[in-house]
Amino acid sequence: MKQVGFIGIGVMGKGMIANLLQKGHRVYAYDASAEALRWAKEQGAQVVHSPAELGPGAQIVFSSLPGPEIVEEVMLGENGLFATLAPDSMVFDTSTIDPATAQKLYAEAKQRGFHFFDCPVSGGPAGAKGGTLTIMVGGDSELLPAAMPYLQAIGRDIVHIGDAGSGQVAKLCHNAVVASITAALGEALLVARKAGVDPQKVASVIESGSAHNRVLSIFGPNILYGTYSETIFSLAHMHKDLKLYEHTARKQQVPSFVGSTVFQLYEAAMAQGKGGWDSSAVCTVIEQLGQDSIAR
Repeated sequence: MKQVGFIGIGVMGKGMIANLLQKGHRVYAYDASAEALRWAKEQGAQVVHSPAELGPGAQIVFSSLPGPEIVEEVMLGENGLFATLAPDSMVFDTSTIDPATAQKLYAEAKQRGFHFFDCPVSGGPAGAKGGTLTIMVGGDSELLPAAMPYLQAIGRDIVHIGDAGSGQVAKLCHNAVVASITAALGEALLVARKAGVDPQKVASVIESGSAHNRVLSIFGPNILYGTYSETIFSLAHMHKDLKLYEHTARKQQVPSFVGSTVFQLYEAAMAQGKGGWDSSAVCTVIEQLGQDSIAR
């Protein structure tokens, strides 16, 4: 077992760190938050005080961070990880960022003699805690056999998507579909409510019919009961992912009629200060426009 570094001890990071420790890895953890570092130490991880401190001892490093700017800063900035990593080390970035940043970091790593993989994940905090995440991998496929024991410590379904940046493309497309289905569910269930039909019965029909989807299974209770403050995946994070998706769609010259409309709904929810709520709170914007609520 090699020493494993971990950068970013948030909701997702905590679950992944716990699983790495459970699998017997010696984990060195970094976060800007003193409280997060205390948590890691209590779990049995060794704590460090900058990304650069991880490099000399850890040949395997995971990161789980909020967005592309902070990922680039942590890797390439002052006291950044890339300044101290040993040759042939592997970096697995599980953050959701834009493909271009992932490709830049891949190229920088290759030039310095180590390996960078964009490894965005799906499954939320429950998947991180249970070690059942779906991991979308972009990077050199020939290195995956050596990487698998570490990826399997945090995830169940590990899919090599393609070259550097392709994992991020897959994740952004995935989340754009999730966000679109969430908004569509809010709209349809509000139509049912205003037409005098019980939204829970309509949800039951969707669950058993050809419109069946996991979004309803995961986020449906929040939509049906109006419990949007019970955050499964924050609205701010979904808003960020949709923004990156929209940028990617424009770069590829693909019309984004559905995605751009859904993004505007998330923009409205963010403007209303709902970034800390669950991503399904986008339905409150539809409820306001429709002058009714799905829950009773």
